[in-house]
Amino acid sequence: MKITDITINRIKSSENHQPFSGAPGGTILQVHTDEGVTGISEAGRNFSVVKTWLEDFIKPLLIGNDPCQPKKIWERLSLGQGQQATRFPCQIVGAIDIALWDITGQCAGMPLYTLFGGANRTTIPLYWSRGNGWSKSPEQMLDEVQEGYDKGFRAFKVRMDWRDYRQDSDPKKDFAIFQKCREWLPDDCPLSFDANCGYSVPTAIEQGRRFEELGIAHFEEPLPQYDFPGLRQVVDALDCAVSTGEQEISSWRFRDLIQIGNPDILQPDILNVGGLSEMMRVYELAVVHNKIVMPHSPNVGANSMASLHLYSTVTNAVRPHEFSEEFTGPAEQVSKLYRDPIIPENGAITIPDRPGLGLELDPKELAKATID
Repeated sequence: MKITDITINRIKSSENHQPFSGAPGGTILQVHTDEGVTGISEAGRNFSVVKTWLEDFIKPLLIGNDPCQPKKIWERLSLGQGQQATRFPCQIVGAIDIALWDITGQCAGMPLYTLFGGANRTTIPLYWSRGNGWSKSPEQMLDEVQEGYDKGFRAFKVRMDWRDYRQDSDPKKDFAIFQKCREWLPDDCPLSFDANCGYSVPTAIEQGRRFEELGIAHFEEPLPQYDFPGLRQVVDALDCAVSTGEQEISSWRFRDLIQIGNPDILQPDILNVGGLSEMMRVYELAVVHNKIVMPHSPNVGANSMASLHLYSTVTNAVRPHEFSEEFTGPAEQVSKLYRDPIIPENGAITIPDRPGLGLELDPKELAKATID
């Protein structure tokens, strides 16, 4: 089997959906083969950038290669081969890698979780994740949490999306948002808080202690992603679980994060870290260092399904997996792109036992959703 083409479609937003950030819509990447087997993934929202990388660099390297060697291709794209010091951006590599694993699973006749060694569970609880808290009132964020509750979710996270360039902008309002949601939710519904790299060390410690008094499931990205020594100060000062990792682009970075920052929970993002091949290594690091894993995955579709497949194989991955419709639109709308779609029910999702990702694009629906 050989790769014959790699294509990308720009997908329009669902009706009335305002994207969380960036351009409306998303992308669907497909790796095609000479035997008619096609692998799929999502390549972020920067369609023109991804298309340029594909046409000018990736396709000339990969067309004619065996798609069922994803780790070998990952190393070629990420590290280079011979005189080709390629080292492509991790998100580009990640999109290709996910699609190649999809093909490999289909050719083996196995769902990815079986190909990876077997699932410990195939029904995964999810937590409802809502962001842009910096621009919202406590009442507005509560409305969005209540929306998730009405849909059957029973675990939640509120995100502020401050970023490191707006440090310590409004911690008082941040706390009011958390307090409003925490007091409304039943005691058995865990609530987490994501500062999105928005605090200094003293502010993070002060906020964390206040969150602990109300009850917090985990405190995510309290500091800028580059401040590993500061993170250790926060982790050492607080009793609640502190998490980070979505910004990291390799298992080597996660090694340093563990050794220097020592977070309680690791949160790799399947696209940012470079796909399933590299995410496996991060999970292995987590097991070796006895760290909890909770992947960053604020989307609906192929990449979320890939993340769920791998997450299901980790024995101690018992916390809920992230779920958000902010970037993609409602799950019911996104699911129209696929035959036999998978939609959460009662705050959980059951991974299909079909080969590969278990998702097959509907060509007619893809054509209708594609922006020319």
